[in-house]
Amino acid sequence: MKIKPLKISNDLEVVSYETIAADEDQMFENIEIQDAEFVDADLDRLIVYHSIIRNSNLSNNEFDNADLSDTRFVNCDFSNTVFFGASIHNAEFVNCKMTGVSFDEARIKNVKFQESILNLSGFSESKMENVLFDGARMVTADFFNNRFKNIGFENCDLTEARFVDTSLSGIDISSSHFEALSIKREDLEGCIVSSVQAIQMASLMGLVVKNN
Repeated sequence: MKIKPLKISNDLEVVSYETIAADEDQMFENIEIQDAEFVDADLDRLIVYHSIIRNSNLSNNEFDNADLSDTRFVNCDFSNTVFFGASIHNAEFVNCKMTGVSFDEARIKNVKFQESILNLSGFSESKMENVLFDGARMVTADFFNNRFKNIGFENCDLTEARFVDTSLSGIDISSSHFEALSIKREDLEGCIVSSVQAIQMASLMGLVVKNN
């Protein structure tokens, strides 16, 4: 699965955290931020376009209704950050720590989560289209009442992930790993799995697999 390339200039303005914190409008475009500390900040309606944020701590924040477009986050910590109602289009999260992050009622389109930690993350009543989880750790991730369209889970750890009222029809999880999975039978119909996973799921659903 491929995500379309981001539109980010090679000539970005490097700005400091102090510049971000002092800006009342919280709207930024064509910038690069490095080694910033946004801990416990309230950046409601944050808008970032065509930018890169690296090696920064954005944990324990509330980015409600944020608008992120054509933006790449590299080696950032988003632990326990809330993106309620956010619009995230054409974005990449690369090697980010996102334990306990919440994307409730978010709109996520053309987004890649690459080699990132999303354990205990929550996606509730979100619209997700063209989203790739690539090499992500998603232990006990929670998906509730989401609308999936063209979603990829490649080489992910989905152990004890929970899918409730979220159909996996047409979704390929065959390259991913899980020791246990919480999902209704009807939401599993049409999911693409490996032969080993098929046996695991049969066992989870109470079936007894007999080898002749």
